[in-house]
Amino acid sequence: MTTALPYKEKTLFVAASLFFLLIFIASLWFQQVMFVAIPFAIMAALFFLKDVRIPFYLLMCSIPMSINLQEMTGISLDFPDEPIMLSLSVFFVFFALQNFRNIGFGRWLQHPLIQILLLSFLWMAVTVVFSTNVALSSKYLLKRIWFIVPFLCFPIIFFQDKIHIKRAFTLMFVPLLLIIFIVLYRFSALGFRFEDVHDPIQPFFQNHVMYGSMLSCFIPLIAGAIFLHKRFGFSWVILIGAMFVFLAGVYFSYSRAAWMAVLFALITMACIRFKVMHYAMLVFYAVVLSAVLWLSNNNQYLSYRPKFEKTIMHASLSDHIMATIQGTDISSAERYYRWIAAVRMSVDHPLTGVGPNNFYDNYKHYTIAAYKTWVSRNMERSTTHNYFLFMLVEQGYPAMILYALLIFMIFYYGQKVYHRQTERFDKVVVMAAICMIAALFVNNFFSELLETDKIGSLFLMGIALIIAIDLKNSKRTNVESLV
Repeated sequence: MTTALPYKEKTLFVAASLFFLLIFIASLWFQQVMFVAIPFAIMAALFFLKDVRIPFYLLMCSIPMSINLQEMTGISLDFPDEPIMLSLSVFFVFFALQNFRNIGFGRWLQHPLIQILLLSFLWMAVTVVFSTNVALSSKYLLKRIWFIVPFLCFPIIFFQDKIHIKRAFTLMFVPLLLIIFIVLYRFSALGFRFEDVHDPIQPFFQNHVMYGSMLSCFIPLIAGAIFLHKRFGFSWVILIGAMFVFLAGVYFSYSRAAWMAVLFALITMACIRFKVMHYAMLVFYAVVLSAVLWLSNNNQYLSYRPKFEKTIMHASLSDHIMATIQGTDISSAERYYRWIAAVRMSVDHPLTGVGPNNFYDNYKHYTIAAYKTWVSRNMERSTTHNYFLFMLVEQGYPAMILYALLIFMIFYYGQKVYHRQTERFDKVVVMAAICMIAALFVNNFFSELLETDKIGSLFLMGIALIIAIDLKNSKRTNVESLV
């Protein structure tokens, strides 16, 4: 015996069916198969709005597995994480309105790390107005919003509860570990040859630098998880094994920056323990600034220009390392080529830069032929290969200074937050987050990885972890009423 649906449910069912039918007819009429996805997207949105943690967890799981659709579809989209990022950004508006009092945005604005991030974003908006190509810069600004909301705003709320920290870590750790196994298996069939490093990491990573960077940044998180699990327990053994797998992945990524990042993360841990990390960063900044001033004095940098006939891509790892030491490898020479161009561009655009997302269209007029190599055609349209210079050339000196200040404050304030903690879990989590950012800082010193979903997400969530632990222990947010 069947039971008839209530009148309201029956009406809703008929309306939904008619809507789906109309969408189906429209997809046939306009020959747009993607129209069929609209009803499912609406259903997913209604489902996600009931519990915003669901799309957040899906996002965590999708980050390691995401692939860029540029080559397959011609659309520059990271799938599936970028659509989820966009959805979460929209959901946050409703979520914030519904929980405005409990979130405590006023307290957020009092946090020094939030203040620097907000200033950086506002300055970016200013540089868009003065951009050499406002349309390109506006797209960059919009994309930055759906990076900040899902990877900073939501984590600040969720990460005040340790269960969400554990779940976020697990949901990223498991797929990333599986991907490393796949990559190592594929690479083993090629004999782990340095010249074949590109193919095994496809389609999950665009290049070996991004692959090595994500793995090196994740190693401090695994170390933190090891410290938080019972020694010789099942989870502890799994994590120890995973640590060796990740270290193998970093080594066979053949990314020199990733190798340096792991070492710098270890140094950072020691510096944080002895409360000297902020001094170490000041020394680092002083050394870099001194080197720049010395090289620019009387065009001293021209004495180190590469010899075109000797600057090559080496086929073996040993030759590659030796060429790095001698300054004759192709990647180092190309970095010098971009760095010099960026500095020369900053002379003409010191305050607002050429605008976000506009380096490629402007830099070639500022290059120096003495540093040109056979890869300087830049078919992949990459940028400065240094995030400080990336900020300088696209958004001017204020943006570069704000980024330098942000990095310093992450270590300085993070160090204070670490030493204020009384609970072991919070202490380990803060240390892991700081060391992860330290590894990311080194990788980003030789690239501009904060603009990517895999690395930019870790950077913002690392900051969110520090802020969330600080807010939680300051009792600034009523997190129990939000999640």
